[in-house]
Amino acid sequence: MKPDCLAAVSFHRTMPGYAPTPLVPLPGLAGMLGIGSIWVKDESKRFGLNAFKVLGASYAMGKLAARRLGLDPDGFGFEDLRSGTLGDLTFATATDGNHGRAVAWTARRLGCQAVVYLPSATACARVKAVESEGAEAVMVEGTYDEAVRLAAKESSERGWI
Repeated sequence: MKPDCLAAVSFHRTMPGYAPTPLVPLPGLAGMLGIGSIWVKDESKRFGLNAFKVLGASYAMGKLAARRLGLDPDGFGFEDLRSGTLGDLTFATATDGNHGRAVAWTARRLGCQAVVYLPSATACARVKAVESEGAEAVMVEGTYDEAVRLAAKESSERGWI
């Protein structure tokens, strides 16, 4: 395994509640296709979020926070970041789905704030999912790209990550 992949796996193993997600056999589909077996990774069990997005979000957020704290960005654990030393750090992102919820979920567990920018056409259930993780949801008139631009602009102006 590549060193950067090993670092990500090591980091995720330090997260409270982390467990590998199960592989599920699909014998019917395998039979239809005339192959021996098909297995699918079931990410619906990941931290109760029903999505894999939290893996990428948490690791990216962890690396950025580690750099801010002067920690080795390839040799830190989740608890190193949860110690309260991040202060009033705010993470910001744009999304129209599960990524925003993953950022909010991770920020909450790090003791930080999250601001999630969503296009105005985002489904109400997705907005509520972001808010249920303690984040501020900012509705942006227009498209996802406009939400990205506003998130980047306000993050830069306010010193957010």
